[in-house]
Parts: sequence; C-alpha cells; structure tokens
Amino acid sequence: MTDETPKLPPVAHALWGWPLALMFVGGAIGGGLGGTAYGINVVIYKSRLPVAAKVVLNILTGAVAIGAWVAIALTLQNTINR
Repeated sequence: MTDETPKLPPVAHALWGWPLALMFVGGAIGGGLGGTAYGINVVIYKSRLPVAAKVVLNILTGAVAIGAWVAIALTLQNTINR
C-alpha cells in the first residue's frame, strides 16, 4: 500500500498554524481553539479552492478562534466575579 496523500510543507504548517499562538495566551482553552483552527486550516489548505480564498479563510478561521477565546474568557471572568 502506498500513501498518496501529499505531505504539507513546513511553510504551510507555519502559515496555517498561526492560531496555535492562542495557547501561549489562553492556556488550555486557547490551545483547544488554536488546535481546532489549525485543523480547519489544514483542510482548507488541502482543498481545491483558489489560493486567494484559502488565504481569506485562513485569516477568518484564526479571527473566529480569537473571538471565541475572548468570548469564553469574558464569560468566565463575569461568572467568577459574581
């Protein structure tokens, strides 16, 4: 058996994995959201979409992860401060 799935180049891991930086700021929640965004970005990268669409979706995926992290952090902070 041969594995015909093309491997991702190291540059792609860096470009599509930028949301993983959330784990340094947001701990486990940031790591989970960043890892999820990274996984989605890998699927986007492997798709047949035009390169411009891939870039826009990559940025959007990271922005959604950051927004979700902020929403979760604010919710937790408000819950704890009650």
